[in-house]
Amino acid sequence: MSRPTTADLTAPRSLLGRPRRRRLWRAIPKAWRTPLGVAAGLIALGWLVIALIGPAIVPHDPLAQDLPRFQAPSRAAWLGTDELGRDVFSRVLAGARVTILLSLLLVLMSMLVGSLLGVVAGFFGRWVDEVIMRLTDLVMAFPTVILAMVTAAALGASLFNAVLAALVVSWPSYARVVRSMVLSLRSSEFVASGRLLGFSPAHSMRVDILPNVAGPTLVMASLDIGTAALLLSGLSFLGLGAKPPMPEWGSMVATAVQNFDRWWLGLFPGLAILTVVMAFNFLGDALRDHLDPGAERA
Repeated sequence: MSRPTTADLTAPRSLLGRPRRRRLWRAIPKAWRTPLGVAAGLIALGWLVIALIGPAIVPHDPLAQDLPRFQAPSRAAWLGTDELGRDVFSRVLAGARVTILLSLLLVLMSMLVGSLLGVVAGFFGRWVDEVIMRLTDLVMAFPTVILAMVTAAALGASLFNAVLAALVVSWPSYARVVRSMVLSLRSSEFVASGRLLGFSPAHSMRVDILPNVAGPTLVMASLDIGTAALLLSGLSFLGLGAKPPMPEWGSMVATAVQNFDRWWLGLFPGLAILTVVMAFNFLGDALRDHLDPGAERA
């Protein structure tokens, strides 16, 4: 290993730090180094930070009614106030915790439930596969939004029931995709050789099957975060999710419909939903390009 020369020791620190920064930049997947990937990552990271520390940075209490009613955006209220004198900016920041964190939870639950059922159906086959797939077909036979609305209305209008209703309509897509991958992997040589060596079905699924289906499942989950945010916001917009005075983007847009001439009431919650959905969709596309070598070379 060569020792540093005198020129290296006397070089400015900024020059010495450039190779390290370049190595760190190249360590990032190529698909995420595009301008679109960087912008989407920054937006998604910003919203995640806001969702985690939102209550600590809001300028006003999102439930306090201590400001003038229907005040247009100004220095006192950056995004204006609503019909009860509440700060729209504070409510948008506080609503990020409700919408984003619940969307992440919904996608995680859907991925776990659907992947588990898909692995079991594809690996064991026969009557187990028939029962799970017919249940999947039954759920997918109904339009997603309508079935979620009916389920949420039957359970009762609340945010918890809205998440359960969204879970009911979200897991079948994971089950179908994972089942198809497991069916192709089950007949592969490395799985068959493991079974011949005496591996139990649980061991084969854990060691041979799950690592190979994890990548496509994660891509699908990352693309579904935006869809989950839209679905939860839509249920709250229809009065089947969050209830006043909870700050939630869908319910804020619903309130804005009743006061259509106050443009700021619906514009800023709508922009929040738009940026979250687009950011996570772009990140999902970048993750898919990174995990698919053929797509990355193209």
